[in-house]
Amino acid sequence: MASDTLHVDDTPVPVLAPGMGETKTGRLWTHVRDERPFAGKRPPATLFFYSPDREGEHPQVQLREFRGTIHADGYAGFNALFAGRPHRRGRLLGACAAQVL
Repeated sequence: MASDTLHVDDTPVPVLAPGMGETKTGRLWTHVRDERPFAGKRPPATLFFYSPDREGEHPQVQLREFRGTIHADGYAGFNALFAGRPHRRGRLLGACAAQVL
């Protein structure tokens, strides 16, 4: 989380639903930094979070202390990171969002 830039995405994952004899869909949130292509000195890193759903509150909690640029798809759940914060901005780049926190 000390990076200036993070690449963020979520992936659906099957999760056992105890007592139901089936699986449900959870989410694996991935935050990646890799500064090597830009002569960065920090090693690449990946941080994973799990949530039982895709509610926008999850990235809000996970990224509340992060300050920098987020590269993400156009998932609207990331928009709440900017709500009520006029000094923060986000811009949509095609199907990707680059958001400066």
